[in-house]
Amino acid sequence: MWAFLNKNKNDLIYLGLLLFSVFIGPYYRNISSLHAKKWIGSMVGLLLIIIVSGYSAIHPILSGFLGIIFIKLTTVRYCHIVTFFFMFGYLFFFRLADKFGLPLSSGQTNLIEMIIVLRVVGVAFEINGSWLGVGKAKKKEHKDVEIKEIERDDEFIEIINPCFGDLFHYTFTYVGLLTGPYYRYRTFDDYFHLPFSKYVDCTGFTINTLKVVPLYVSLYLAISNLWPLEYVLSEEHNNRNFFYRMLYPWALFAAFRQRIYSGMTLAESVCTAAGLGAYPVQGRNRTGHGPTVGYLKLKEMSDDEAKMTQYDFKTVESMDVWGCETVVTLRDSMKVWNKAVQYWVAMVVYKRFPVKPLKIHAALFVSVIWHGFHAGYFFCIYFCPFYLMAEDIYFKLFYKNATGLKKKIIGFTMWFLRSHSESYQAAAFLLLTFDRIWLYYTSMYHYWYGVWLIFLIVGLLLNQVIKSRNPKKMPESSNMGEKLVNSK
Repeated sequence: MWAFLNKNKNDLIYLGLLLFSVFIGPYYRNISSLHAKKWIGSMVGLLLIIIVSGYSAIHPILSGFLGIIFIKLTTVRYCHIVTFFFMFGYLFFFRLADKFGLPLSSGQTNLIEMIIVLRVVGVAFEINGSWLGVGKAKKKEHKDVEIKEIERDDEFIEIINPCFGDLFHYTFTYVGLLTGPYYRYRTFDDYFHLPFSKYVDCTGFTINTLKVVPLYVSLYLAISNLWPLEYVLSEEHNNRNFFYRMLYPWALFAAFRQRIYSGMTLAESVCTAAGLGAYPVQGRNRTGHGPTVGYLKLKEMSDDEAKMTQYDFKTVESMDVWGCETVVTLRDSMKVWNKAVQYWVAMVVYKRFPVKPLKIHAALFVSVIWHGFHAGYFFCIYFCPFYLMAEDIYFKLFYKNATGLKKKIIGFTMWFLRSHSESYQAAAFLLLTFDRIWLYYTSMYHYWYGVWLIFLIVGLLLNQVIKSRNPKKMPESSNMGEKLVNSK
């Protein structure tokens, strides 16, 4: 027991701090003074950084502070670009600190630094995007263009220009600081100025979210002990039959998922306990973004109306666990995995990248370097489009229009292939370094990449054959980049 505690000391401290953040939520939520509430949230956040990081706390604190300065000193036209390159430049320096004679920080500090990067870069893009959005609206008015009422709000509907103090509080508030989820500055500002957190059943939502965490933790401990990661690099593993070795990554990915589910669920509970991210359901709220319909009407809601309305916390929902386990395709799996970060990548990188043919590559590259510099992140993330190319063909040809038992059989087959593909890629994500990945994949003859290639070639041939026989029935293929951003 002592050996286990000593080995996992940092993780246990991190877990304790997450639980502490959940515990203080109701007290924080009930602070009446907005000024005091903001400062208390930020001071608790800074305290958590120091406890987790020790001397390494200088990195997230300094990078966040300097990022805010760049936002305020740079014109609104370029603040997002300058901030993006500074924050990711600092992330490079932070992860290569040993090359500069400085000690490397812990994995827990790395998680905090990653969240700081999302927040500071995200708010810079919000500021710039709101300025662009309002400018476009004014041009339409000057041209006397008839603007019809639309169901969805425009992406930016008002100027967002927080002062230095509010940027500081948004960057360092304890809610979502340790593991996420990412939420926009607008969500943070609404938390203090709209009445929703006073009337939502925060305790009920928090209990409902937390109740499955013991199951995730138990499964993680059990699976990771029965099927440890290092075993795949052992001679004993290589001497096992191929079928056993082929399915071993399923256990590795299952343990990894339970770990992620535990952390993300606790992180969501920090938000629900504090009441941050609560919006009326009629806003059709979306992870990371918040309300997508009738936002201005929600802002004008009276206290009496707020008391009677129904709420959700979808704005701060990172994981759809049931979806992660059951969806048929990798594309759908991407939609429900770490949704808040997927939203950030889509809004900050994909939609704003100026060169259309390179949008998806830019999004994937930023996702990789945000996770880290290890080869495992590249193998895991950047190879997704190649599987999706084959998957999309078979989905259209066989699953999309199937019904009854046929649909169930094809669906199970696609689910198995999707799950196996994710498990194979997750092995690289967990092994991290190129030499370890190459050693493991070589022992498996790199077979799954060969299977992907065969699937793709056969799918393309089948697609051409069926298209030549039924040209009118074949659906038009859409751009791969557009498909991927829709999955985010």
